[in-house]
Amino acid sequence: MDNYEEGEMNSETEDLPPTPSELVILAINNLENSSSTTDDIINFISRILNLNPLEISTRVQRALNRSMAHGLITKKETHYKLQTIKNKEDGGDDSTRDFFFESTSSSLPVSNNINNNNTAVPIYHVTAVQGDPVYMPCNISTSEEGDAVVIVLWYREDLGTPIYTIDTRDRSILQADRWSADNGFANRAYFMPEKLPAELGVDHVRESDSGIYRCRVDFRKAQTRNTKVNLTVIVPPQKIVILDENDAVKTSTVGPYLEGNDLNLKCDVHDGKPKPTVNWYRGKIKLGKMISYTSGTKIRSEIIIKNLQRKDLNSQLTCVATNNNKTQPLTTTVHIDMNFPPLNVEILGSMQPLSAGRRYDLLCQSSGSRPPATITWWINGQRLDKAKETISEDGNTTTSTLSFVASKTDADKYLSCRSENSLIMGEELESTWKLKIQYLPECRIELGKSLNKNTIREGSDVYFDCFITAEPSVYKVEWKHNGRQLNHNIARGIIISNQSLVLQSVSRSSGGNYSCLGYNSEGESESDPFDLNILYAPTCKPNQIRVHGIAKSEKASISCAVEANPSDVTFRWLFNNSAESIDVASSHITKSGTLSIVSYTPRTEMDYGTLLCWAKNSIGDQKVPCVFHIIAAGRPDSVSNCSVFNISLASFLIKCTEGFNGGLPQSFLLEVLKTTTQEITINTTSPVPRFIVENLESGIQYHVLISAFNPKGRSEPMVLQASTLRLPEKQLTLERESQKSVIQMTPLMTVVSIIGGAFLLVAIAIVLVLRIQCYRARRRKKHKICHQSNVSLNFKLDQNGPGDSDEKNPDVIPLSNTDNAYQQSKLLLLIEASLQLPVQVRSQIIHTGTTTH
Repeated sequence: MDNYEEGEMNSETEDLPPTPSELVILAINNLENSSSTTDDIINFISRILNLNPLEISTRVQRALNRSMAHGLITKKETHYKLQTIKNKEDGGDDSTRDFFFESTSSSLPVSNNINNNNTAVPIYHVTAVQGDPVYMPCNISTSEEGDAVVIVLWYREDLGTPIYTIDTRDRSILQADRWSADNGFANRAYFMPEKLPAELGVDHVRESDSGIYRCRVDFRKAQTRNTKVNLTVIVPPQKIVILDENDAVKTSTVGPYLEGNDLNLKCDVHDGKPKPTVNWYRGKIKLGKMISYTSGTKIRSEIIIKNLQRKDLNSQLTCVATNNNKTQPLTTTVHIDMNFPPLNVEILGSMQPLSAGRRYDLLCQSSGSRPPATITWWINGQRLDKAKETISEDGNTTTSTLSFVASKTDADKYLSCRSENSLIMGEELESTWKLKIQYLPECRIELGKSLNKNTIREGSDVYFDCFITAEPSVYKVEWKHNGRQLNHNIARGIIISNQSLVLQSVSRSSGGNYSCLGYNSEGESESDPFDLNILYAPTCKPNQIRVHGIAKSEKASISCAVEANPSDVTFRWLFNNSAESIDVASSHITKSGTLSIVSYTPRTEMDYGTLLCWAKNSIGDQKVPCVFHIIAAGRPDSVSNCSVFNISLASFLIKCTEGFNGGLPQSFLLEVLKTTTQEITINTTSPVPRFIVENLESGIQYHVLISAFNPKGRSEPMVLQASTLRLPEKQLTLERESQKSVIQMTPLMTVVSIIGGAFLLVAIAIVLVLRIQCYRARRRKKHKICHQSNVSLNFKLDQNGPGDSDEKNPDVIPLSNTDNAYQQSKLLLLIEASLQLPVQVRSQIIHTGTTTH
């Protein structure tokens, strides 16, 4: 229910609240014994009315002023004093009832005299907001016994007829007839007699309902009573908008503005009765220095904020319009949007020297820009690409990553990171880094200035300089010759000093590629090689065939190769024997570069001797000739020092030392025979006296023959005995008692034993005779047969190619039946083998051997 302010009643009315004058006088009277200051009076009245002192201070001051004007109280300095009080009982005119508060929202009653007989008619001031319900008081109470309301009539002062009636004749007031005029409240009004005081309620109050209303109450006995109500209908403001400096309507944000700009906003409020009050707030702080003016039903309030700063970003500005304390104020809010240039920019990291050829991810960070800054990279004024940007979640920081490969040419250049806001020109910031580039040493080798690389001879002194550019400087320098490191060695004529190399008295071996190496913290680097060319006179090339076996009337080509620089050489040949020295005719000599070939055919014994070869170039003559011995060609000598290794179940290895080749290239023949049958199991050749014998039977003894041969014939064979390993034998053990075996000698067995013994004696005698003959034959021909029975194991096998027969193996050299020594050796082996066989087998072998021999 809306508050209303009650006015003064006639003299017959009781239990009415005191008037403002009465309250002021009451306060002074009670405070008469103390200092009656304004604050004392206000506090006293606030306690009586149970109100906040601030709410009544202005009205109490007005009541004090009116009371002084009527001579009721006097003021001396800050104290008030009571003069006279005219009360109702004196019958005088109570002048204190003639003043009232001007404010329409007062909670204190005021009065107005409307009757000719000076009867006071109370007036209530009621306020309501348009559209809300309103309740207007009307006092229908009576103190006389048996009295009752007859009729209640509501008037509006500007209308002559009632606008609402309550007829209680012949019925109670609760059942009274009620009528509402159409030109009044129509069906919006209703009377509530049960209230104290009774009230006329009106729904959906309208602005047109404002005015002074009078409630007339007729009683059966009591005098007619009138009550006035001053109804004020408040119309709140209907529309509020904010406009920027260009009169553009803004609903959420204004701007963007730059730092240092002035902000000028206008707030237009439309309609409202009474005239609304317009205020500006920044957050919750009320702003002053506003400019307000009215145009018709519109009120405009303008505010200016000068020199905007970064702190003003997103500040909330609210325009508030209100004309009452019953409804929520009408508001509209905007936020300040601003753009800022970047505050800072920085290349992150320690800015240490960079290594040439390496890839770096360089970071540049800028903050404070709005919208986020754009970062670009530059090197000596030239823009760089391949940068990526990331923006922080709050949009305040931009980070740019540049993928940068440093090069030596970037040294001492300026790398810049530039930050700018594309919406704010001329406010870019820049961070600069002077690049320090480290790189591998760059080495260059040069021959001493006084030397000509094309005229350096053996015995000359040579020196080199190594020129190095490096960042940082090198801490070590090395020299290499043909890829091998050179060390300081005065004894060998190698002198290293800082970045110089001296070679004293160079030889042909000093020639080749020279390079220098530089070391710094980035690593090592080697110069391009310098090819040192040493000039020297011819010398004989090593590893040439120095002995040539040539038969009489056989034409042979003798090669003489020399080493010389320069390689343009001429040759001279000389034949020498014990009797004479003869220059070889040029017709027998051919030349190809540093190789000379002489065609030579010995005719007589005197043509065997020594050939000497000299060469000559621009440096000089060959000092020591190449010597070649010419001998008569013949069969090779036998092999020697033969041994058997790596014996297994099916193989063994044989190694021998070769003898003189007879002046011609020689090869070697291997024959393997079973001792029991003299069957040739393997027949193979090799360029060296080394054979791996494989695919043999286990536990078998073999005879092995090794011979050397060349185009002139074959040497005496070297004969060996070798056996493969036997398979493991099974041993049987009997659990029962073993019984002794008794051998009984029969007469037949006795005869056989005697014959066998005799045969054995004959065989031994034959063997002795043959051995003596063989020994004598070998001494004559300077050959020997080596019998090897003890062998060593664990030697690696590395030869292949055993043969089955002469026909299957093309390397087989057929044996000569006319070679008596060879046949005797074979026969001797057969006889020795027969001693290990039964009698019948032995006789067969002897018979066969004798026939063959």
